[in-house]
Amino acid sequence: MHFAINNSYLIPLLPLLGAIVAGFFGDLYLKGKAHLPIWIGVGCSAILSLIILFGMLWGSDPQRFDQPVDFYHWISAGSFTASAGFYFDPLTAVMLTVVTGVGLIITVFAAGYMKGEEGYSRFFAYLGLFIFAMTCLVMADNLVMMFLGWEGVGLCSYLLIGYYYWRPAAAAAAKKAFIVNRIGDFGFLVGIMLCFYAFGSVSFFGGSGGGVGKGILEMAHHAWIGSRNLPPNAAMETQLWALQYIPFCLMLGAFGKSAQFPLYVWLPDAMEGPTPVSALIHAATMVTAGIYMIAHCGTLFVSNSAALTLIAVIGAFTALFAATIALRQFDLKKVFAYSTISQLGYMFVAVGILAPTAAVFHLLTHAFFKALLFLSSGVVMHAMLGHLDLRKMSGLKKVLPKTNIVMLIGCAALAGFPFTSGFFSKDEIIGQTWGHSVLLGLVLLFAAFLTSYYTFRLYFQVFQGPLLQPTTPADPDDGTVPPHAADSHEAHAAVDDAAAHHHNHEPWIMLAPLMILAIGAICIGWIVVRNGQMEHFLGQSKSFKLAYEMASSRFDSTGPKVTPSSFGQPEPSSSHDAEPIIPWSMLQGAAVSIAGILLAYLLHLKQRARAEQIAQSLQPLTGLLEGKYFVDELYGVMIVAPLRLLAKWFFEIDRVIIDSVVWMIGFVPQFSGFGLKLTLQRGYLQGYAAAMMFGILAILLLVFL
Repeated sequence: MHFAINNSYLIPLLPLLGAIVAGFFGDLYLKGKAHLPIWIGVGCSAILSLIILFGMLWGSDPQRFDQPVDFYHWISAGSFTASAGFYFDPLTAVMLTVVTGVGLIITVFAAGYMKGEEGYSRFFAYLGLFIFAMTCLVMADNLVMMFLGWEGVGLCSYLLIGYYYWRPAAAAAAKKAFIVNRIGDFGFLVGIMLCFYAFGSVSFFGGSGGGVGKGILEMAHHAWIGSRNLPPNAAMETQLWALQYIPFCLMLGAFGKSAQFPLYVWLPDAMEGPTPVSALIHAATMVTAGIYMIAHCGTLFVSNSAALTLIAVIGAFTALFAATIALRQFDLKKVFAYSTISQLGYMFVAVGILAPTAAVFHLLTHAFFKALLFLSSGVVMHAMLGHLDLRKMSGLKKVLPKTNIVMLIGCAALAGFPFTSGFFSKDEIIGQTWGHSVLLGLVLLFAAFLTSYYTFRLYFQVFQGPLLQPTTPADPDDGTVPPHAADSHEAHAAVDDAAAHHHNHEPWIMLAPLMILAIGAICIGWIVVRNGQMEHFLGQSKSFKLAYEMASSRFDSTGPKVTPSSFGQPEPSSSHDAEPIIPWSMLQGAAVSIAGILLAYLLHLKQRARAEQIAQSLQPLTGLLEGKYFVDELYGVMIVAPLRLLAKWFFEIDRVIIDSVVWMIGFVPQFSGFGLKLTLQRGYLQGYAAAMMFGILAILLLVFL
């Protein structure tokens, strides 16, 4: 493990080098092999990440859970300093393994999925650049380094969503994602400034030359604990004041990056990008960065009950809100996009109710089953000539038998079907929520029921029933599907080759990654629960320990009970009450999951016509859901249109007033020169000589008379 820690700079560097090779030399030399440098770079990063993870799990060094690495002094401006360094703890190790491990699986799938695409090398260069930025974000030992990675993944998301930049829908979706995230990132940046103002540092745990105990998380802990026992001094008062506002600024950044209400609107449109992008960035890694940041910076949040309540309420509302929209979506990828928004809401509830280990557990399982679902959608999209409309396909288990199996596994995990990974992680959050708020628990339980229903609505519609498949390629400009398949070699082959439908739509380069993800979707949750060590392992993170001490001091006597296990801390020996063999929350989760699946079976397999009749009878509610509550239109009227009008006014002010002033400034010397040209500066030498003589004569007269 020490070798991997000491050479951890290779984890982001190798994908970056792969991106450089693919970007600059892919089209010239590698051609269709431009994925190889990315495979090698990300693969080596994944190996180093696993070495760090297993070293922390099975090592014997008591210091292995707290591993700072400073490479060089990066920024120094007055009293502000920041280093280029990394920090490794169990939370970082888990997140890093998810990013590089799932990232490697998706890049392998992408080599088959993107084969023959224009810009193949460019695509893999962007993927390598994304892995570089995401690993920097995860391993950062200070807020500035984290913000660098934060902005880097935002840039890569913009580039990959707009991969088909010649398509207006893709270009608009990329700009929308970039601009909406700027709103959240502004809050994050203000939070960083407040941290430096209050604590004089941006380091998490005393790196950047700050020394032991001089990191912002440690000082926030000391300020809060100290204020409970001693009268606060001036510095402590400033820190306590800042802690009233820092969580709200940071959570704004988290809501933007992790697509929570009201900043969620960019994520569904991001499905305009290639499907591997949806799986990697908009399901498994980047969108979970907000969860990771809040869990990692827990001591900045736990002293502020208003901030925690807001996080939990926004998370629960988003979980239910997005789940209801998914009920009436017909685009295969957008159903999973809204599902992602909803599942991220569960994670925000978990961190809001002081259960960060449950949030990280669901983050881990969600990365596997949601990446599996998105990539399986890509296989369907290939086979269906680019079509994604659920109403245009049915009975595909006959055409895609292997994809049918892995899609079923992914759907079961998302629906929380008993003993899949999603069952354990989602019900862990719901179970923790009951102890804090019955209302939040009911909201999450109902959202789980809706999730089960709309997930299997999709599965039964697409893979079961009579065979129905489109015979012509999708129109990428019809506003319903991304442009990928219609421009790809597969779609052209479908039109030009009469035997196109007999083509192998499940090549092993695409199927093998799906099988690995399917194994994870089944086994990850069971392994974690059966082993029972994940909570304890995450609890060894210094941030979790400090956050638990603050939370227990803050809430044990005045608020909801803070359980040590929620932070991965050992329970007191006196508190080990007898637990049921099957917890009540699991029975609830299993019941709502099975009920949702049964309802989807009845309405979307046995009586499909009945489902549409019910939908029509529920108008205008159905139209409201199909219109996604018209939030985009509302934003357009209330925000976009006024801003455009304001921009138009500024443009006219610039054109009429500013340009006129500039023109006048230039006109005065221009007009003066024109007057001189007509009077004195005429170009006649005789006149110049006569004027000089008259001038000399005038001077002489003045002097001698």
